[in-house]
Amino acid sequence: MIFSSGVFVLFFAIVFAVHWLILRGMRPRHWLLFLASLFFYGWWDWRFLALILFVIGVSYAGALAIERHPGQAGWALGLTCASMLAVLGVFKYFNFFAGNLAGLFAAAGFRLDRVTAEIILPAGISFYTFQAISYVADVYRGAIPAQRGYVTVGLYIAFFPQLVAGPIVRAADFIPQTARNVNFNSVDMAVGLKLFMIGFIYKSVFADNISPFVDMVFADVSRHDNGSLIWATIGFYSQIYFDFAGYSIMAIGIARMLGYRLARNFNFPYLALSITDFWRRWHLSLSTWLRDYLYIPLGGNRHGRLMRDRNILATMVLGGLWHGASWNFVLWGTVHGLGLVAHKALESTLGRAITALGRRAPWAPLAWTFAAWGLTQLFVLLCWVPFRARGFEDTLAVLSAFAGLRDDEGLTHASMPYLLLVLPVLADTLFVSEKIRLPRIEFRRPEWFYAAAGAILAILLTMVPLELKSFIYFQF
Repeated sequence: MIFSSGVFVLFFAIVFAVHWLILRGMRPRHWLLFLASLFFYGWWDWRFLALILFVIGVSYAGALAIERHPGQAGWALGLTCASMLAVLGVFKYFNFFAGNLAGLFAAAGFRLDRVTAEIILPAGISFYTFQAISYVADVYRGAIPAQRGYVTVGLYIAFFPQLVAGPIVRAADFIPQTARNVNFNSVDMAVGLKLFMIGFIYKSVFADNISPFVDMVFADVSRHDNGSLIWATIGFYSQIYFDFAGYSIMAIGIARMLGYRLARNFNFPYLALSITDFWRRWHLSLSTWLRDYLYIPLGGNRHGRLMRDRNILATMVLGGLWHGASWNFVLWGTVHGLGLVAHKALESTLGRAITALGRRAPWAPLAWTFAAWGLTQLFVLLCWVPFRARGFEDTLAVLSAFAGLRDDEGLTHASMPYLLLVLPVLADTLFVSEKIRLPRIEFRRPEWFYAAAGAILAILLTMVPLELKSFIYFQF
């Protein structure tokens, strides 16, 4: 059930109406939203309902064990997290590790029968297992008390707006919201509807119109010339942002219309001036989760520069592997980790150099800002290649095209959508960003504004492809 589908609109209209028609008590609303979330998740494959109910049950019991037996809290936390990771490992990584182990033995001259299983990847498993871990970890830390109601925990983990692709919600942020009795609010409704429409445009107008060209080129890299590979990479640079940010904004808007607040997941990442700045803007719920539940427990920056760099690299490698069972994702995470380590090493030196240069040449800081932005975005763009390519061979071919080391042979696409590949990012970054203030247009008559906004929206809706496309992050 995709947010941009008619089926979802009907589903949400029913849930929304019944939710606000329940006038007394939050408990019935919790039950409604919990059952609606299970229905939403079961729409893809009802067989995986048992899996998500198991995850909810284990985290519910684990949190109660932590609170009731403080002397054994560490063991309870460890066993619960191990259970969550085991679920993730079996359904997402079993074939990957089995295949690589067999290959390792073969390289050493031993034959090891490869054991594989036809396992379908459950939608959103990476997101809801991380939320389950977040819940028991927050109880262990004392951030929230263990919940006595299974449905409360179930609603937190399975809440349908962000169930399959985030943002990853913290238990300490979401569960307290279930305790307050909220009434229908026209402001929340208007803001939520506005966010849903913005996310819908990001996904259905921008991302889905870029997708056909990108998919066509990356489906067979060897058949296309260098220009096509470069433009397809630029297209994916736009597509993945608008696809994922679109989902996140729609999820936040849907939750807002139901009376719940979810934190923003993107903060104009393509304005970043460094790779560190990029990760403070991109997929905020994942980057902060990895920081708080992996990087800091590993030691963070508390034991010197060398250990800090090790922790950064380990966190990013595991973050890459979180995205999928592929060495390409490991490469993507590793390169980002190395970029973060390099930036940490050069940050203070470059800062002093720019400050000193600025005293002699007033234009230097501005020039450096543009250079830092260009280098950062080029780095991010090239890192998207292994993320999107099907394997190392395709990754090498695309990177060789950028470097001019590949024979420029293959299909050239005369109908390449150049403007579409770059215009959405420019519009988002330059016109929507809060950091860049454009002259404000004042409308003496409000109806003119609404008429203009309605006309623009109508034009954009004509660009929505007839074929529904799944969100990129559903596969993670």
